[in-house]
Amino acid sequence: MPTEKTEPAEPTELAELRARIADIWRDLFAEPDMRIEDSDNFFALGASSLLAMRMATAVAEECGVPLTVLTVAENPTLAGLAEQVRELAAAEAAREVGEL
Repeated sequence: MPTEKTEPAEPTELAELRARIADIWRDLFAEPDMRIEDSDNFFALGASSLLAMRMATAVAEECGVPLTVLTVAENPTLAGLAEQVRELAAAEAAREVGEL
């Protein structure tokens, strides 16, 4: 019986991005062992608007994207924010290629 190739459940790039963002959340909450799931909401975990500003800055610096607090508020889950950061990174890369 032939074996079919199956695609991974998700791109490795997105999984790595979620892990990087989760690490930032752990740092901001000062909880290095905190378990963060894809569906966890940054604000439901106890974040304030000031912490959201710090997180937006940290993620923007870590990932090289223009991330705003509004984007964080509109995408408060780990999975949603990671997807948004991936889209912003792709847009930044396309913009840079266009400038060459």
